[in-house]
Amino acid sequence: MTDTAYDTRLVAAVADATAATAPRIWGFGVGGTLTALLRAGDALHRPDLTQRVIDLVAPSLTAPPDPTDHLIAVEALLPLAARRPDLDVTDACRRWLAAVRHARPAHPGGPRLHRPDLPPWSSTVWVDCMHTDGPGLAALGHPDEAVAYATEYAAALQLPSGLFQHGYDAEAERGNGVAWGRGQAWALIGLTETLVHAPDDGLARRLTRLVDALAAHERDGEWSTVVDDPDAPVEASTSAYLAWVVPHAIDAGLVDPAHRAMADRAWHATLRRLDAAALTVSEATPVGAANDYHHRALGVFPWGQAPVLHAVLDRTSEEIR
Repeated sequence: MTDTAYDTRLVAAVADATAATAPRIWGFGVGGTLTALLRAGDALHRPDLTQRVIDLVAPSLTAPPDPTDHLIAVEALLPLAARRPDLDVTDACRRWLAAVRHARPAHPGGPRLHRPDLPPWSSTVWVDCMHTDGPGLAALGHPDEAVAYATEYAAALQLPSGLFQHGYDAEAERGNGVAWGRGQAWALIGLTETLVHAPDDGLARRLTRLVDALAAHERDGEWSTVVDDPDAPVEASTSAYLAWVVPHAIDAGLVDPAHRAMADRAWHATLRRLDAAALTVSEATPVGAANDYHHRALGVFPWGQAPVLHAVLDRTSEEIR
């Protein structure tokens, strides 16, 4: 696809491909998919896209506490409630807040364990947690907690290079050392969305180090699935997320504007890989050894479509209006 496709047809095609995926309520990364569909529904004047979000989340709005409550997408529930005041998201937000606050670290001052009930990951902290806790706490009006939680995760997960490792065993106090491509996106979203609502110099420096490190490993707008391993296969979702999030971080004054060119290259790389408005990315990926990341199955998933739809909405907003 080329630049000439920057029109509502592309937005609609990506939105339809995104709506056709099956987000797990609640799973890591689902919030971006839901917010993208809400934005597309507004931009295209298509209530069916908003209804798709409602159909996905409505059954969970009033439900008994569940171990996955810490993944409730607060960032999607709040704008959904603004569009549909008849939907009461209060209980779901309360359950999310309780689950996140109830999480305890394995050692004082360490990162909090989301799923101590889940072997074999009972003591694992995922980089995915970066995009849930800090932004959610900030969105619900708890900026100090947002900074504290984000700082705990980042301290455990950020490597000396500035990249983030995928997982950290909080009991053993040891990480897996693998700079997973999509994991950099979770850290990027988490730091950016936390800082937008809760400024903090320490987190801002961590964000700068992350984006600078990503720039150092870019290959014409793309990144390996293990970012610092040039022999690893390309992970297309990384480009899509950087194309979406980096411009927002720049606009918020959090990232050097010089990195906008990198985000543009990431967007062009994403366009080159679109097939019928769908982006093929790696499947859900558990924490593992470096070589494990080289052999993940590929497909069209909610976590891959979300950044494409957000980015195309951002980059075609003038044409839509």
